[in-house]
Amino acid sequence: MGFGLLLLGYMTALSFFPDLSAIFLYVWQAVFIPLAGGIIILAAFIKLQEYNIYFKIMKYISVIYILVMLGFMPFLIIEQTEEVMQYYIYISKIVKIFLMFVFHYFMLSGIYSLAKSIDNNKVMKSAKISIYFTYIYFGMSILGIFDFASIYYILTVLALSLVYFFMNLACIYKCFMQITYQGHDEELERRFEKKHKKNK
Repeated sequence: MGFGLLLLGYMTALSFFPDLSAIFLYVWQAVFIPLAGGIIILAAFIKLQEYNIYFKIMKYISVIYILVMLGFMPFLIIEQTEEVMQYYIYISKIVKIFLMFVFHYFMLSGIYSLAKSIDNNKVMKSAKISIYFTYIYFGMSILGIFDFASIYYILTVLALSLVYFFMNLACIYKCFMQITYQGHDEELERRFEKKHKKNK
């Protein structure tokens, strides 16, 4: 279905998290790997888009994700003045927070909607918890924009970033294992066709 591609692509997204990107020292870690992952994620949602509106929207969000990384690339490859880099760090963090919030909200809502349509309670519960965690994590990330730089805050947000990333990775893995098993695509398609015929 595409969850295998999504799992592979999402593994590369860690360095694009707003509060973790600063700890990745090399351009290939901060841009090139997530850029390649963004292309894989786009391919995943091209395959998944037929299942619900959230995945269809994710196809376009994935394109924006790739374009944003391409836009960041010159600032990391070409040597910039200290003033320019300060502006870049500030603006890029705002962009990342907004983009990653939208990315995760629609991705997890799509997973929840798909799991609900096939009565997979385990995946539904995992996606729902991750959606709630999305509000908490990105709400705390916004505080960092206002130079709220307490060491406790920084350590808390870094820990939340890692917990959130692995929660989402686990959720996608559950989709891969429990929704994309052999023969399930055909069953899922039959359900959608049956539902579509009823609506006619």
